[in-house]
Amino acid sequence: MHGRRVPPPVPGPGGPFTQPDPLPEAYDWNRFGRHRLRAPGSELTELPLAEIGPALPWVASIWPDQRASDGWARMLWAPNLDTGHGWWLPSQLAAGDVLEFGADNEHQAVRWYGILDSYEYDRWVTVQGPYPAPDAAHDDARRLLALDRFLPAIESEAPSVSGRCLRGKQRPRPHPRCS
Repeated sequence: MHGRRVPPPVPGPGGPFTQPDPLPEAYDWNRFGRHRLRAPGSELTELPLAEIGPALPWVASIWPDQRASDGWARMLWAPNLDTGHGWWLPSQLAAGDVLEFGADNEHQAVRWYGILDSYEYDRWVTVQGPYPAPDAAHDDARRLLALDRFLPAIESEAPSVSGRCLRGKQRPRPHPRCS
């Protein structure tokens, strides 16, 4: 084997060849951050809820409303009745919307509140959370939207200023006050 050079093995903590770290057994939806939920073709196919038992889960866009008994109006997302799982993303959905993921079983109500961050049509709905209550999510959404709303004005090209003052219809010549 003349001319071929074999690179030395890369050392690792367990010797020259190590197995990759094992994958976690379950994803931690309760860790605060930006979570990606699968959503191919406008259909949300998973929720950030831990084990909910036999309860039927649901998704809603929510907003403050003084007329509602708990102070929050809800627009439930339509379930995909063709497949029996998943929820259709509403056409009115926008970045900064507060989302409520929920399920009610006989022992407790399970809720996960988040803020819609973004949506990639063929892949993901990205949601920031969980928040302990809808008002915390709403307050944070307002702060995050305020950061994204303002953009500085686009600078137009400033008119060029020459060193000559043009007075009258005569050809340009320097003016004592303009130079």
